[in-house]
Amino acid sequence: MARHRRVLSRLGLTAASLAAVRSARQVVLPLWGLSLGLEAHTISLVVGIAGAIDFALFYASGQVMDRFGRLWASLPAMLLIGAGFLFLAFTHELPDASMWFAMLAAVIGVGNGLSSGILLTLGADLAPRHDPAPFLSSWRTLTDAGGAAAPVLFSAIAAISTLAVATGAMGAIALLGALGFWRWVPRFIGRSGPASG
Repeated sequence: MARHRRVLSRLGLTAASLAAVRSARQVVLPLWGLSLGLEAHTISLVVGIAGAIDFALFYASGQVMDRFGRLWASLPAMLLIGAGFLFLAFTHELPDASMWFAMLAAVIGVGNGLSSGILLTLGADLAPRHDPAPFLSSWRTLTDAGGAAAPVLFSAIAAISTLAVATGAMGAIALLGALGFWRWVPRFIGRSGPASG
């Protein structure tokens, strides 16, 4: 990690923020549905539809990365996830809160689907060709740590404030991550992929 700290402290932490918000959605959406008083089968249906949208975009995500570059998969994904969480945070008291929950779960699902494979691809792009294992293990440690920390952070914020504030915080992390991708992907990889970096 010390040897590769220049990349890991910038793009590595940005990638960790993506892993964090992807992990957070698995906690946020069911808890939000429960807070609205929805039945368990309704919450499962909403989360399942969002998951189906996510799954349907796996192939599209790869095509976007290969044709347009890594930035155009990571940046829209973070913007969609961030916007989904932030808008969701303001819908709890609306009369049609359940409809907003379903719509924004789908938006988050689209964002998550667009980010499919991006963490592994970025790690492979950045890894030194002569000795990739130390870098990739450090990269994976950072991204896994981001994914593991997000539910704990979300729960801590919700415990001391409200579910809406915690959800908004996840949206803010996603938007900061979008800024990080916009700043660091062109510098370390290039806009069109590793060949131009």
